[in-house]
Amino acid sequence: MAIVKMDKFNLLSFDSDRENLLNTLQDFNYVHFNDLVLDDKDDYLTEVRETKRLSEIDESLNKVNYAIDTIENYTKDLPEEVNTKVSDLTIDEVNKRGSNFGFDLIYKKLKDLVTKHEKLTTDRDNLNVKFNDLSSWKDIDINVNDLYNSNRFFFETGTISSKFYDELQKALVERSLDGTLVYKISEKEGDYYVVAVSTLALKEEFSEILREFGFSRVKIAADENVSTYLNSLSTDKDKLNEEIDEVEKEIREFSKYLEDLHIYQSYITNCRKKEASSENFLKTRQMNIIEGYVPSDMTNEFKSELNNLLGDKYILDVIEASKDDPNVPIILKNNKLIEPYESVVSTYALPKYNELDPTAIVAPFYTIFTGFMIGDLGYGLLGVIAILLALKLKEFPKQTEQTMKLFLRISISACVFGFIFGSVFGGIIDVPFGWIDTTKDINTLIVMSLIIGGISLFFALGVKGFMAIRDGHPDALFFDVISWYMAVGGAIALALTKSPIAKWVMIAGMILIVLFAGRKEKSWGPRIASGTYELYGITSWIGDFVSFLRLMALVLSGGFVAYSVNLIVEMMAGSGIGGLIGGIIVFIVFQLFNMFLSYLSAYVHSLRLIYVEMFNKFYEGGGIKFREMVEDTNFINIIRKGEK
Repeated sequence: MAIVKMDKFNLLSFDSDRENLLNTLQDFNYVHFNDLVLDDKDDYLTEVRETKRLSEIDESLNKVNYAIDTIENYTKDLPEEVNTKVSDLTIDEVNKRGSNFGFDLIYKKLKDLVTKHEKLTTDRDNLNVKFNDLSSWKDIDINVNDLYNSNRFFFETGTISSKFYDELQKALVERSLDGTLVYKISEKEGDYYVVAVSTLALKEEFSEILREFGFSRVKIAADENVSTYLNSLSTDKDKLNEEIDEVEKEIREFSKYLEDLHIYQSYITNCRKKEASSENFLKTRQMNIIEGYVPSDMTNEFKSELNNLLGDKYILDVIEASKDDPNVPIILKNNKLIEPYESVVSTYALPKYNELDPTAIVAPFYTIFTGFMIGDLGYGLLGVIAILLALKLKEFPKQTEQTMKLFLRISISACVFGFIFGSVFGGIIDVPFGWIDTTKDINTLIVMSLIIGGISLFFALGVKGFMAIRDGHPDALFFDVISWYMAVGGAIALALTKSPIAKWVMIAGMILIVLFAGRKEKSWGPRIASGTYELYGITSWIGDFVSFLRLMALVLSGGFVAYSVNLIVEMMAGSGIGGLIGGIIVFIVFQLFNMFLSYLSAYVHSLRLIYVEMFNKFYEGGGIKFREMVEDTNFINIIRKGEK
């Protein structure tokens, strides 16, 4: 568990060398710039601003993101044609391939095809609307123009509610309108599509009665026989579909450029990161003022890079970063076994430069918490197999890979506790192992949860003591750590054994807390008041211990859900072949769902135990993440120095 040691540097270089300097430092990568703030008194200084250049880069980045998203969208149903390989490249390789890639030409062709596709799709949609509207009139056998332009009869076409149609027919008879006819052509969604005919003499009276019964006029948008026109529209639609298919095929062919587009995306992203980093500088008319940090073990290489590039045209001052400097950026460095747990720490907060890296502390406890909560050998084995296969068959971005490795460790822990509990998919299989039955040994689970909680809390308090010794504060060790061991440990021992010794140890610890927890106060009155308030915090220890009962609660809830699923499956399996097949489906679906919920609950609630119960005892956090000069993208991992 280590926080990488840092050196602070101040660099003065010529403004004319800035571009080459940024290129060199990006290749070096491990340099973090402080954002220098302009002092109003320093009227000879100005801030470096690259607004125009960054705007141009952002435009290019939007274009390449659009191109990638478009190609992936058109090929999402054809995964074999989509290149989703994650590549490992140096920043120099990315820059060379990215700068030589003819993106503008490819983007223009792709954009033209997409525009054409959108137009064709719009035309097809309009045809579909027209086709659907006319389909209701397809049984009209005469020319539509002849219908509307008749000199002998009055024709109207439209819709009327089906519930008024019979009433309309009855009204026409009752009013002796013999020279009229309302003929149903089709029906759709409760409306009748009708042709209304009358003699010219009855036109006005006929129109009035149509309105009385809710007739809604619809003009048929055709100049010929409706069926003939529909056939024509259908032919046009088929042609449009062929054109659309052809354009989509052409767009899918751009999938061959996806690897190059991913590299170009990485190139543009890192160009932006490089240019944006210069906005941390201040400058005079000729010089740049730069301040930042480099890892101590890379300082000599940093100096060498500057010397090779700038010769004697720069001034550099490097000192060891102060332990209490709040601006020192943080890089965590851990071995491969516990590296995946860094995300657990960083999700809460990176440590400050003067703190311990808690990753190695988090790793065993988080693994135990999650494994205990899942507590099923079947779920654990399924998780191990699935993750190992995924890591074997497919490459992932670094962060995704680390997350999967974290869940691999969680799954292994679930296997261990599943073995202890003798649980395989909630007991679907009788196994010859298992020392604790989660359906019966509730008290044992409670005791185990409290013991694990006690070990976790006292260990976290011990870390606080270690930090006090490291920082040369033995008084803090005695008054802020040992006193709490005495008070809390004595209280626990007293509750369990009724020992007089435990009682006096507890009382002594409480007295130490009251007298010395507020020792920074100069007078005894405020000191006692502060100490008494600190002692009141002993009640939070009760809540901390109770919180660890969630270990028991979650393993029980997951186990009982799995057991219930198994009961349902057994009942279904006994009702013939159909029931057996249904039972298998129910088993797979609901066991996987319960596994998902168990993993999710274990992940979240274990974070809670780490963040609230353990970190509360020794960890503050609030460190600044080291800003590297390069950035990984979804499909390009940049190879850093020392990683080859």
